[in-house]
Amino acid sequence: QLADWAAKHGAFTRITEDTPYPLKPGTAMICSGECFRCGMHGHSSFKCPTEDHDESRL
Repeated sequence: QLADWAAKHGAFTRITEDTPYPLKPGTAMICSGECFRCGMHGHSSFKCPTEDHDESRL
């Protein structure tokens, strides 16, 4: 994903809402409705299927 982003936008492009950058390789783009816990689409952070549900960090 990182190489695709650099090829599309250029290696020295500023990251903005118009040129969103993945949170982590393999996750959804920033400002695209991604889950705030795991970074993927299809659910909210409250219904996140990941193993990490440490509510004390919220």
